[in-house]
Amino acid sequence: MKNLNIKYHNVDVEKIKNLINVNNKIIHKIQNTVLNLPALNIVNNKELLSKTIIKTNKFAKNKYYFIVFGIGGSNLGSKALINILQGKEKKRILFYDNIDPINFKNSLEKFDLMKIGYIIVSKSGSTLETLSQFACLIELFEQKKQLEIFYKNCLIITENKLSPLRKIGIQNNCEILDHETEIGGRYSVFSNVGMVPAIIAGVDVKKIHDGVKYFLSMIESGSIIEFLTIAKLLTSKKLLYQVNSCVLLTYTDALFYFGKWYLQLWSESIGKNNVGITPIHAIGTTDQHSQLQLFLDGPKDKFFTFITTNHSKLGLKINKSVSDKNDMHYLAGKFMGDLMQAEQQATLDTFLQNKLAYREIYIQKIDEFSIGQLMAFFILETIASCFFLQVDPFNQPAVEQGKILTQKYLS
Repeated sequence: MKNLNIKYHNVDVEKIKNLINVNNKIIHKIQNTVLNLPALNIVNNKELLSKTIIKTNKFAKNKYYFIVFGIGGSNLGSKALINILQGKEKKRILFYDNIDPINFKNSLEKFDLMKIGYIIVSKSGSTLETLSQFACLIELFEQKKQLEIFYKNCLIITENKLSPLRKIGIQNNCEILDHETEIGGRYSVFSNVGMVPAIIAGVDVKKIHDGVKYFLSMIESGSIIEFLTIAKLLTSKKLLYQVNSCVLLTYTDALFYFGKWYLQLWSESIGKNNVGITPIHAIGTTDQHSQLQLFLDGPKDKFFTFITTNHSKLGLKINKSVSDKNDMHYLAGKFMGDLMQAEQQATLDTFLQNKLAYREIYIQKIDEFSIGQLMAFFILETIASCFFLQVDPFNQPAVEQGKILTQKYLS
């Protein structure tokens, strides 16, 4: 159980810490907010987690495929948690987070729909995309005259209030779990929204909560300033850094969906009142061949965060004979992980030599404990950045207009 290993490069950390220390009032506000945040405090409710595990395992019994219907915070967190298993899920879980009509229809035709467990997630119970997906399945099963079986295979997560989704669930005796009222969608990863699919996939969710609790204990003990460096750097007018974009580079496929989760968390929280910093997620080594040129030689208006891990001697071995015979001596007898490690280090060193401001968050092993810590840390950083910019990290007022117009155009 180790702290996240964070190193800063081409960044005047002491200057930033001095600016943070000047304003104790906002530091206390951030600390109190985080320590009392329902989205994080839920990890202290062991009884609730135990009940969730029992109910989820009961629902999952004798089912081997699952589809999660939800969008944004209703699926990005659980996708990120399951992603750390890297293909070793105990049961297959598919996430339907869009309503492209052709792909939705064609993909469902590939499955025996009678043998699937359906998880329908919407905090409000009135998310149009999710309701439309659910209603399309209802139509399919009604045509097959198998609605009763379908509803028995449904688990609904929504707030305990009358809504279209909850009414359908109650009317048809579906299994229903309450979405926490005080936890917004993009912050819901540690609640049943994130836990249910993760449990089914075989993730040790108790260790995820342990990672969050460990991080919160550090905040409570007074280490919060150590985790506010980049929040202050990105938002302070007193610093020379002119940052328009914050780029997250994840050097492991185990964090692919963590990056997507981060994009929503940051964008919906900070982009308000004509302020904000645009988040970008890049994947190592894939995006070295598509975005790295811009990062290195384009405008110097970005801050970079690398999340790295150890890849040395991991994976399959590269054939020595064919490498030696074809001018690939540098690969001969190496493992694929050795190449990944070399490219990871080469990119870090290139950024250092080009004097680009970045930090490296090194994680020895991507597992349940570390992903819990990492997500809690980025939640803290997001909230702190919003407070420094004087915007509300918990609302998303600008998207309501589109929702209203969508319903108008359907009427």
